[in-house]
Amino acid sequence: MFAALAELSTADLDLKWGGSFGTGRGLLQHVLGAERLWVDRWNHKAASIPSYSPTLTGADFRDEWGRIKADQELFVEAATGDALTRELTYTNIRGQVKTYHMDDILMHVVNHGTYHRGQISQLLRDRGRTSPSTDMILYYETELAESR
Repeated sequence: MFAALAELSTADLDLKWGGSFGTGRGLLQHVLGAERLWVDRWNHKAASIPSYSPTLTGADFRDEWGRIKADQELFVEAATGDALTRELTYTNIRGQVKTYHMDDILMHVVNHGTYHRGQISQLLRDRGRTSPSTDMILYYETELAESR
């Protein structure tokens, strides 16, 4: 999905668009901001939703996603023992202390991403672009083919 977004210009991202965020830029800032927030929480870093420059293009957002994804993969690869089922306590963006099991948090992050992939797909189509499939099994097939 982010590879397809790379074609969008700053102007494309700033056009008014339906949905919760008003523009493609607003949607991408939310999606990437939440992904960064969670990976920082997992790694016990000071976590806040980052601010992104208003000049970022689709390619810039794609590159930022690559950095976040790499951090997520490092976390999962380093997880041992009960690391993925233990509890994580953090302070949310409203200043409230919360505690959840990691497996529930991971499910939340995946679910959040799934929801917004559909919105990104619609954004691409509304901009006259082709959207990749959001079908998970097709994603797995592509990943498997690329790893061979």
